[in-house]
Amino acid sequence: MPERAAQLAATDPAAHFGAVIAFGANIWNELWEDRPHSLRAFPRISGAVHQAPTTEVDVLLHLRSERYDFLHEFADKLVPELGEWLDMLEVVHGFRYHDGRDLTGFVDGTGNPDGQERPEIALVGAEDPAWAGGSYVHVQRYVHRMDEWNRLPVKQQEAVIGRTKSDNIEMDKDDRPLTSHMHRVNIEEHGQELKLLRHSMPYGIPGGERGMYFCAYSRDPAIFERMLSRMVTPIHDGRVDHLLNFTRAVSGAAFFAPSQEKLAALAK
Repeated sequence: MPERAAQLAATDPAAHFGAVIAFGANIWNELWEDRPHSLRAFPRISGAVHQAPTTEVDVLLHLRSERYDFLHEFADKLVPELGEWLDMLEVVHGFRYHDGRDLTGFVDGTGNPDGQERPEIALVGAEDPAWAGGSYVHVQRYVHRMDEWNRLPVKQQEAVIGRTKSDNIEMDKDDRPLTSHMHRVNIEEHGQELKLLRHSMPYGIPGGERGMYFCAYSRDPAIFERMLSRMVTPIHDGRVDHLLNFTRAVSGAAFFAPSQEKLAALAK
């Protein structure tokens, strides 16, 4: 797959085509004899006020590009080749909405790492040298309650998110509600903010289900698990994320995406 993806990307560099294939914990031993140190199933969180469902799925194919025809061509050729071993469970087409906003109208992924910080946040390093260059991946599909959300005044929407809507300014830590989304997912440890590399995108059908397909990469799956726990359970400070009053998760899965070198070795 890496060679095929590189060949397609080279035909139009401006398309920024990229492909990732990742595998879940249950299928891992059928492919490799050893495994990444922290590979495990999607967390089952006890005491959750809001749902964080788990989905039985073994393989994730994540494609991104500025050209939809590249996405279609790559998947249309690869999926039938895998049909003997895999059953397709779900296909979700995400899209860029305005200037990187969610369908709620707020900019998404404002805390994403930039530049050299991106591989430092997303890729496994010396802590697990056998799997260096790979990444832990978590996905969730959220369905928004858009009618209820759109009835909220903007000031109340901003209190739910913890950030202004028009100019995308994060509220001061002391001013934002403890139930705001920003407060729930912003975690500091030893003076440093814990980060994920998010590649979430809106999806939907007019008149049908609409929402956010959450997708995050990290060198440590515990970071995502801690963020999700703070969103759905009141054990930390007696509060949960009020954004979940307007959106619900309908799926959840965890994977590890091996490096290109590991994939090439597997193919041989």
